Amino acid sequence: MPAAVPAALAALAAAVLVTGCDSAGRAGAGTPFGRTAAQTDIDEATAAAGLPASGRPEAVASTTPTARPSATPSTEKEREKERLKARATACSAHWMSGDSELRGSGDPRGKFDATTAELVKRGWRVTTDRREDKVDAKGSTVSVTLKKSGWTLMGRHHDLGSVDMVSFQASEDACMNEFSEKDWELLVNQA
Repeated sequence: MPAAVPAALAALAAAVLVTGCDSAGRAGAGTPFGRTAAQTDIDEATAAAGLPASGRPEAVASTTPTARPSATPSTEKEREKERLKARATACSAHWMSGDSELRGSGDPRGKFDATTAELVKRGWRVTTDRREDKVDAKGSTVSVTLKKSGWTLMGRHHDLGSVDMVSFQASEDACMNEFSEKDWELLVNQA
């Protein structure tokens, strides 16, 4: 596996965690466009583009960890990190698929672009133009950012030569602002 693969996968995992922050509870409190609508847009756009079903874990609605007793965090810091992860997961909309499913469905980069076009048809506005960055001689990452009704959606296709990954993550902007700098530090730290 190329050296760039673990770094790119770590960056993708961090993006999923960091961008996953919409307030699911707020959707019922007068927000016209909430988590369910964002998830529907993403799921229907990826399906229309011919991408396979997502490999994403289902969002946890609770703000407390639901781990089995043997996996219960032992320190207060670990418990707080689990609460923050649950809060971020419960308020996010995302879709992700990895290598074998993508390559079996045909041209992953073309389907990424088709999904982006489908999201635009559904009212998402491109705010950061499609950008391609070379990872190494064999691979690149394409990214795009879109907005709709107070939400930001980040789409990425990682083509690392031997590995393909596509992801779309949406978060409610107001909710992103509810996490403190200390919260983000705890969320993204590996320790």
